[in-house]
Amino acid sequence: MGAVLPTPFPRFAAMAFDAPGSEHQLGAWVVFFVVLSIPLWFVLGAITGWFLYLRNWLRASALIAATPIAATTMGWVLLQLA
Repeated sequence: MGAVLPTPFPRFAAMAFDAPGSEHQLGAWVVFFVVLSIPLWFVLGAITGWFLYLRNWLRASALIAATPIAATTMGWVLLQLA
């Protein structure tokens, strides 16, 4: 579900380049690729967490599975502060 819900947001990633000359700003490119990669991090976190869970590494599994959620929360907070 974490990979499905943020999928509309990559459509808005191209809006980082609306201002004239913004295609030369490093920050716009970073935001563009970070927004596009959000669903990927949820999928990788789920797969890696499940693999570690099967290996009986429960703490590492919970940490890896929670990392994309924490990263998304931090990104949201940073966007609110900007």
